[in-house]
Amino acid sequence: MTEVPEHLLKRSRDRKAALGGGGDSGGDAPAASTPAVSESTEVAPKAAAPVAAATPAAAPEPVAPYVEAALKRKKIPFWSMPMLAFLPIWAILYVGSLSPASSRTPSQLSQGQTLFSAQCAGCHGGGGEGGVGRPMNNGNLVATFPDIIGQLEFVWVGSAGTGPAGTPYGDPNREGGQHKTQSYNGNLMPNFDGSLTQAELLAVVRYEWEVLSGGKVKVDANGNMTYEDGKPMLNAAGQLITPEGEPLFGPDEKLTIQPNWSKPTGSA
Repeated sequence: MTEVPEHLLKRSRDRKAALGGGGDSGGDAPAASTPAVSESTEVAPKAAAPVAAATPAAAPEPVAPYVEAALKRKKIPFWSMPMLAFLPIWAILYVGSLSPASSRTPSQLSQGQTLFSAQCAGCHGGGGEGGVGRPMNNGNLVATFPDIIGQLEFVWVGSAGTGPAGTPYGDPNREGGQHKTQSYNGNLMPNFDGSLTQAELLAVVRYEWEVLSGGKVKVDANGNMTYEDGKPMLNAAGQLITPEGEPLFGPDEKLTIQPNWSKPTGSA
């Protein structure tokens, strides 16, 4: 049985007295077995446990377009990995195959062409066809000078340095006979030992002999003409030299060695 609290009992007696129910004053305390509490008894309702408010799930943060594009982009397929590994080797091979940058220094032949146009074409024609001076094309020059050093001397000293009018020059076995000074229109071949360097002399004579007259020459790795045996024709100072390395021209401006008329300089 449930025991009723004292203050509730007192309150119940007071109510009865007020209504004139008069009860026994000596019976202050009700029977211990009072079964129930008066209907005026207030029982405090048990407080319901507060319900925790449901926390809404956080919305996902928006993804930037460039990130989304990167995520959707196709990845490099595994089969392409060997190709990617080969790229550095390919780059080295490609760079190695490139031609070296061209030098600003003109080649020997191009320098000879420039000199010929400026100083020789007026007499011998732009293509070596002749004019005031003898023709050089169609093999004429090589026929006269089978060894190019003979032509080098003739251009260097000119007709006057070769000898008086009628002096033979060039190959003595030339078909039709040797040429003679002042025998072509009575004109002198000027000397160029005062207007050309020896390197320029070789350049212009080579152009006339090789390009205009069809002679065959040998050149080194830089495209400069050499002797038949591959030895240089110019030293480091730009002076013409013999195959033995001695000066090609002596103090009198004449050759220090004799031309080999039987075999062109550049022939094999």
